Amino acid sequence: MKLTTKFTLWYFGIMLFVLLIGGYIVYYEIQNKLSRVEVVRHQRLNDLIAEQVRTGGDYSNHPTRKRATVTPIAADSVPKGISTYYTRGIGWNPEFQENEYRLLVTSFYNIKGQWYRITTYSFIPSFYQLLPGVVDSFKWIFLLLLVLVIISAGLISKYILAPFKRTLRVIQSFDLKQKTVIRLPDTQTSEFRELNVFLQKMTEKAREDYRTLKEFTENTSHELQTPTAIIRGKLDLLMESDIRDEQAILIAETQNALERLSRIHSSLTLLTKLENHEYEANTTVCISQLTRETLNSFVELIQLKSLTLLTTIAEKIYVPLHPSLADLLLTNLIGNAIRHNVPPATFAEDESEMEAEEGFGGQGGGLIQVNLTREGLIVVNTGRQPQVPTAELFERFKKGNSGSDSIGIGLAIVRQICDLSHFTIDYQYRDGFHCLAVGFSPRVAASKLLQNLSLPLHSRA
Repeated sequence: MKLTTKFTLWYFGIMLFVLLIGGYIVYYEIQNKLSRVEVVRHQRLNDLIAEQVRTGGDYSNHPTRKRATVTPIAADSVPKGISTYYTRGIGWNPEFQENEYRLLVTSFYNIKGQWYRITTYSFIPSFYQLLPGVVDSFKWIFLLLLVLVIISAGLISKYILAPFKRTLRVIQSFDLKQKTVIRLPDTQTSEFRELNVFLQKMTEKAREDYRTLKEFTENTSHELQTPTAIIRGKLDLLMESDIRDEQAILIAETQNALERLSRIHSSLTLLTKLENHEYEANTTVCISQLTRETLNSFVELIQLKSLTLLTTIAEKIYVPLHPSLADLLLTNLIGNAIRHNVPPATFAEDESEMEAEEGFGGQGGGLIQVNLTREGLIVVNTGRQPQVPTAELFERFKKGNSGSDSIGIGLAIVRQICDLSHFTIDYQYRDGFHCLAVGFSPRVAASKLLQNLSLPLHSRA
């Protein structure tokens, strides 16, 4: 909801509240004014009737005297300190033969030693008679104010908030990789000037931090390559020399640790580049062709592990994704499905057996299913149940099984690619199958793709 729309709704609510309260006040004031005017008129009329009684004249012949009553009373019936009072209420109107709102004014007079009570009355507009007029008046006032508020909101949005909108457009187009300093529009509004100063400092600080981090990452990546290559070369020389079996084992373990360190370094460097948005999808890629090419590159490994591959790949599916990221996404998903594939017949029956086995696969008989549609990609493979919730496996250095030789960054890279490309992703474990889905649009929920997934038939031996 736009800021001006919120202002308009707030003004509308305040205006409606004020008009409702104001309508009640106006009605109350009109009613009281009418009553006070009528009371003064009747008091004067009572004075005239009292004067006629004092002079012995006939007060009943005048038309205004028809609603007058003159009653002699005893002196002790006269209220103390009150010469006139009035009451309002419903009374019978003989002229219209119906009940109406009636005002009675009573005055007390001492005429030649005798006290008289003189009462006159008249019919005045009631609440229900005044209400339509008050409502109609305030209805037009409300419509007029509403039109003025809407017009004012448009003018505020066009002129007063114009510098803010220009600042917003500049910030939206801001890129950490740009070398030029952002230029924010000048404004006479002090709050907007303070905002521009803050944004100027913040963007400069962000660009400086990005540049420093980028240089550190590049320098680290470059500097680590040399000692890593030297260590790898020295280990190769040691393996070719005359060594004992125990030394060979230690050298092999060192080489494995060095390779693991190299993979971690490469993966972390890649994650940093992804987080810094160094890969932009300026074109679309044919994900159908890339999926087939990736599967073909893993054919030997699939055959080596005796895995069954089921594929359903739709033709000519294009997605907005950087080609390098598309290849990385498919390689990680399919590579994980092969690396962590365990046939159902070899599942451990208890935790002790699970810990005794090293790694995944190697027994043969596992299954991989790859489904590609216009909505998304689904990769399914048989495997052990993860020891942690599947949602946590997207975090760095999280592994589904402590016995795995994985470094635990592959799914973190996949998640980062999906976030960067505005894809949705979900990971579930169901009935011995690891099911991972990627939706190619923010409107396509990956969890919904998995709900509609039909798992391959299998049985546990």
